[in-house]
Amino acid sequence: MVNTSGDDTSKPAAAGQQGIQSIEVAAPLLVALANAAGPVSLSILAKAAGMPAAKAHRYLVSLIRVGLVYQDAATGLYDLGPMALELGLVSLGRLDAVKLADETMAALRDATSETVALATWGNFGPTYIRLLQSRRPVTINLQIGSVMPMTYTASGLCFAAFLPSTETDAMLRSELAQNRSEKLDAPQTRKELEPLLEETRRHAMARMIGHLDPASVRASGVTRAAERLLAGFNAFSAPVFDHDGRMRFALTVVGSSAHIDESWDGEIARATRAHAEQLSRRLGYRPV
Repeated sequence: MVNTSGDDTSKPAAAGQQGIQSIEVAAPLLVALANAAGPVSLSILAKAAGMPAAKAHRYLVSLIRVGLVYQDAATGLYDLGPMALELGLVSLGRLDAVKLADETMAALRDATSETVALATWGNFGPTYIRLLQSRRPVTINLQIGSVMPMTYTASGLCFAAFLPSTETDAMLRSELAQNRSEKLDAPQTRKELEPLLEETRRHAMARMIGHLDPASVRASGVTRAAERLLAGFNAFSAPVFDHDGRMRFALTVVGSSAHIDESWDGEIARATRAHAEQLSRRLGYRPV
């Protein structure tokens, strides 16, 4: 039972350890401030933290004294204080993004039983840096260090859609030109690529279902390299953002089309998106 008196009494924690209850009661106020779009009033803050305004005020007084909360003298609104900023900066400096990504990948592989890959933006484009193979007896030709095409793979489309165009335009122009030169069954112009990018942004993730089917695919003389790469496999790839709002990774699940539902609302798609969003939050990302 939660003690609402505000006293510094102890209670058993989940692991059987003793804690200071008043700190645990005050924590929702800090969480509410962190989730707010800006400075907020006492009434809004108390409601978000699930406590009476009078009780919230008492805790806020103490949080202000230690620097975790700041109150504007002119407006009376509350915001995170200088100590909260300092703690946040120190925490960000100590983050090991790849280690956190490894934990997320393991959880996603456990949830889906499919192959999970992590790509980052390298000198030559989207590059796989981590790979967890499926628990199923399925062989997928992916390797750490592989650079993925941006026009016909889920990981590549993810970067093409969510990285700033100033970083991707040159590589996209080169890849589209190569697709035309080699007559690949993949987008060969920006006009053909744009619907895939718009779809990716609309669903907040990229998808490949067996093979691409742009207008040029059925033309005579087309080299079906892209279709051979994708044949029989479906993939979903979701962006992972850091505290600056920059796309840091593409988190991808790929597997046999017999096991991965191609629906945007399917189990694999939802799991991929949810784990990417969770990792983004752990890296300090807060969507606007």
